[in-house]
Amino acid sequence: MRIIELDIAGSTNAEARQLADAADFGPLWIRANQQTVGRGRRGRNWTSPLGNLYASTLFPTNKSMSDLGHYSFVAAIAVHETLNQIFPSGNFAIKWPNDILLDKAKISGLLLETGKTHHQSWVVVGIGINIVSHPADTPYPATSLAEHQEDVPSVQDVMALLTDRFSNWHARYENQGFEAIRSAWLSRAADFMGPVTVRLADETFSGQAIDMDEKGALQVRLANGTIRAVHAGDVFLG
Repeated sequence: MRIIELDIAGSTNAEARQLADAADFGPLWIRANQQTVGRGRRGRNWTSPLGNLYASTLFPTNKSMSDLGHYSFVAAIAVHETLNQIFPSGNFAIKWPNDILLDKAKISGLLLETGKTHHQSWVVVGIGINIVSHPADTPYPATSLAEHQEDVPSVQDVMALLTDRFSNWHARYENQGFEAIRSAWLSRAADFMGPVTVRLADETFSGQAIDMDEKGALQVRLANGTIRAVHAGDVFLG
């Protein structure tokens, strides 16, 4: 697997998209020591100081547009396994759809982007893991590995584990389909069934999370008994 190492990047996702626009679809990884304009979901800034992992993977795909979001769940499982190998006693869990929590605080986030260039569909998955530090005053509590153990691994060691675990789950998805990913995700989910508040771009509502459907949408039962499928948004547990 090709890995591009950068000292400073605007964002590793932007670097990957530029390669895809130039018809280089990988598969490859890009890692930067720092990002100057790192982004999270819904355009939020992603703080990117030295010592944490900032990486993106780019690969071609023949999946339909409706299935491309599945790669977000693939990546979440890969990050969860990576962190579990580093810190086996850690209380890690996945919060829908792809945030990784440690003791109910966010330690990793993902940003999936897709496109099509010269008739080839491609996927970029950006991954940030807080190794030595984490931001303060975030919408959801944040943490880092350094808050929980004295000896933290190097960024390079985390990267090596991550690329291995992502390759494994990517292959499993391609060979076995989304149901295998859905089952693995559900077994790692944080307090999945229960009260949630969902924040979308134009509204906020609360209900009971009851399932994740066969496409990856969060099923939320509202107070009036109707069930709403959430395909994207910020979810707050409890």
